Amino acid sequence: MPRKLGSVPVSVALVAGICLAQAPDSAELVDTSIPHRKALAVPVVISWVGDIYLAGSVAWLARLRGMDYVLGDVADTLKADSLTVGNLECSVSTTGKPEKWKQYTFQAPPALLDGLKSNGVDMVSLANNHMLDYGKEALVEMVGHLRDAGILFGGAGVDTDSAGAPASATIAGRKVAVVCFSRVVPTGHWYAGEDSPGVAGAYDPERLLQSIARGRDSGATVAVYLHWGKEKQSSPEPYQRVLAHQCIEAGASLVVGSHPHVVQGFEYYRGRLIAYSLGNFIFSNRDNRPSMILETEFVGDSLTSARVIPCRVPELRPVIVRDETERREAFRYLSSLCTNAGVDSTGLLHPVLP
Repeated sequence: MPRKLGSVPVSVALVAGICLAQAPDSAELVDTSIPHRKALAVPVVISWVGDIYLAGSVAWLARLRGMDYVLGDVADTLKADSLTVGNLECSVSTTGKPEKWKQYTFQAPPALLDGLKSNGVDMVSLANNHMLDYGKEALVEMVGHLRDAGILFGGAGVDTDSAGAPASATIAGRKVAVVCFSRVVPTGHWYAGEDSPGVAGAYDPERLLQSIARGRDSGATVAVYLHWGKEKQSSPEPYQRVLAHQCIEAGASLVVGSHPHVVQGFEYYRGRLIAYSLGNFIFSNRDNRPSMILETEFVGDSLTSARVIPCRVPELRPVIVRDETERREAFRYLSSLCTNAGVDSTGLLHPVLP
């Protein structure tokens, strides 16, 4: 099982998910028997999940049975990778007042963050349309709680620079930068300012694209997590395709998205993967809707494999689909939503020529 942040994976699933490769505790694998041979990069496994809601009924369930129960069915999977990233769809705070003009405002107890971290979630995007549900004071408080829990974050902050800065981690000697922006912002005063807390918005993509380019220039592997699209719509909007392509052209190795609350398809563009919506992961719905864990493997800044682990959310919590017939049906459904991509019968993603 690979260790989490800051360590070289002890074992890494290869493309078919069958062979295991052993790696020592060092940043590089070097064949010392051949002089001057170039060091081989260690594979890095990053898992991606969708919307994480910790307020309301989920907070009630967590108080009743604990976060170990809420994430119990997926925790081993999330802990087995190098890094797990999701979208935190609520204010985690005790201060502030709900925005009166909003139909839905979400506030979760800070105590739940420790359980989120201990069950495998390492990094979260804060760039979404619920981050300032309880105001800017609550956002500042939330930043402190995330740091105390050891959860990395991006997409919102105390000012423009901090909101637009990538969430970063160093894994096996390789820097990974996740750029988080939202294309769904309820009102202009939610944007971070030069001296004002807020979120990073992508209606004008210039700052987003600059952040990607800076990450690449620094030598990091850059991925993008975007909040975008229409709720409950299974296909992306035209602007999403344009924006995703711009991100890849700017240097992103992977683009993933959330907000629609349903899964959407995948696309390969210039050999790089776009996952338009990962769906809900922890949420208040009880309709057993499809969800997923997207497991990606990188060598350097190249995405060497991607695999869907199908899930459902039957009662607030994610559950992995283990029935083989249901798994195959989930893969067929996802393939039907894809552009220039397919999902095989084991969940592996692959490009498809147009």
